[in-house]
Amino acid sequence: MTLRIALVVLALGLAACNQQSATQDAASDAPQLDAPAPDSEPSRVYAAANDAARAVSAELTVSVTQELPDAADADIQERLSLRGGNGLDVSAAVTGAISPATQVGGQTLRALLAIPVEEPQVLVYRVSAAAGAPGLCAGGGAPTHVVVWEPSAPGDGAMKILGITGGAPGAGDSRACQMLEYRRS
Repeated sequence: MTLRIALVVLALGLAACNQQSATQDAASDAPQLDAPAPDSEPSRVYAAANDAARAVSAELTVSVTQELPDAADADIQERLSLRGGNGLDVSAAVTGAISPATQVGGQTLRALLAIPVEEPQVLVYRVSAAAGAPGLCAGGGAPTHVVVWEPSAPGDGAMKILGITGGAPGAGDSRACQMLEYRRS
């Protein structure tokens, strides 16, 4: 009886060793994942839908990425990148969502962007780098902020962009550039 128990334990031990060996072989044969290339950010391409947008760039590539902070106690930062076929290159970090009733140069963002009354918010980004001519603010200088609105309705591929010079939206010295309207291509 003791011999039978010893043989069963031995058989189970050998089976466990074989199973562990097979798992290790399969894991070593699996492809290893590499870090994504820096240029592999998800992007969407839009075509100009109004004259102001056509003057800035007939085609706009928009990507939103998240940057991990250097400090352990810092937050993840969302970054917007706008690239146009004419050399337009804008990089901006999100500052938050604000009400479309926020005033810029005496007008509400709702009026400047021509967005529906039921829309609760627009996103504001602080521009860290802007290049390309004519840029988001043709003739009005470099933008300090970018306001972005995309409809919340599914299937609607519109995007409206508004460059802001001076202070942030709501500040007394903020001025709106022309509204740029794009449609997903």
